[in-house]
Amino acid sequence: MLIYLFGLSAAGKNYVGRVLEETFGFTFYDGDLDLTEEMRDAVRTQQPFTEEMRDRYYTVIVERITELRQDNRFLAFGQATFKERHRQQILAAHPDTVFVLISADLSIRMERLQRGNNPVTAEYARFIDQFFEPPQHPVCTIHNSGTRSDVADQCLYLLSDLARTGKT
Repeated sequence: MLIYLFGLSAAGKNYVGRVLEETFGFTFYDGDLDLTEEMRDAVRTQQPFTEEMRDRYYTVIVERITELRQDNRFLAFGQATFKERHRQQILAAHPDTVFVLISADLSIRMERLQRGNNPVTAEYARFIDQFFEPPQHPVCTIHNSGTRSDVADQCLYLLSDLARTGKT
């Protein structure tokens, strides 16, 4: 099973991925580990990614998911994935992908970014939020503005629903 966690900066994709890993036995992979140097520079200089940067990157992401799935039956993969066409690219390569939009209240996201342990600043996050395209395909949503227990409960509900519908 591939659960693909996506959403805005500081929504908590990695946090939810770690909950899936620690509580439900998934392997979690942070797609930011594969950001190109060019993309890292764009974040440092607070510039948006170009379409060419994204296109090259998502080719790598599809390959990375393919590699990880060879050894991991239950994989949670986290990456913002702002553009619908890149979500469709992942879906074309991995048709059984379960997309999970991770959301959080803006004030909570900004508070998280103020802590400074994220390469994205609050200012940059507000700027790039405008480039996020809402999903045009079925997705589940986990709202990450509460406690770990609340997130774990939402994950349990998601996994139970997937098992009930035969998608596991």
